[in-house]
Amino acid sequence: IFLKGFPALNLDMLIKTPKGGYYIGKEGGILNAILGSIVLGTGATFLAIVVSLPLVFYLNLYVGKKLWFAFLVRFFLDVLWGVTSIVYGAFGFTLMIFFGLRASLLAGMITVSLGIIPIMSRSMDEVLKMIPLELKEASFALGSTRLETAVKVIFRQALPGIITAILIAFGRGIGDAAAVL
Repeated sequence: IFLKGFPALNLDMLIKTPKGGYYIGKEGGILNAILGSIVLGTGATFLAIVVSLPLVFYLNLYVGKKLWFAFLVRFFLDVLWGVTSIVYGAFGFTLMIFFGLRASLLAGMITVSLGIIPIMSRSMDEVLKMIPLELKEASFALGSTRLETAVKVIFRQALPGIITAILIAFGRGIGDAAAVL
């Protein structure tokens, strides 16, 4: 594969769009596939952030004594983390057929985001678990509300870990884009 494929690698292959049969020896390139994966992965990552960040802050700051609920949510996120991307792709395609939708970029973003929400949520959850309890208590003792504590204290402390979780999920989203495309 390497010996026969290496001569085909050139700049034209990467920066040109397909022109009706690149894969069967004709002209063109794979720019559409590269850009499609990047756009799909980026959009899915933003959708996953919108769901994961509030979920994780709710689990860590608001659930409190209801440990069974937090345990159940974390358990289901762990189970969903293990589902392969092809299953998410088939699930998304089935939902599109059920609702009578056409294949679209938004439907692909939603499907991929369903696959990366468990990864992003659990990674962010572990980051927030490492924040010292004393930091939260000190913020509460100074008269801050839970929302102010979450935004001004906890979020700032956890920002590097949250960015890492987003990057890990983005990497998985780019990889899963092929199953959805």
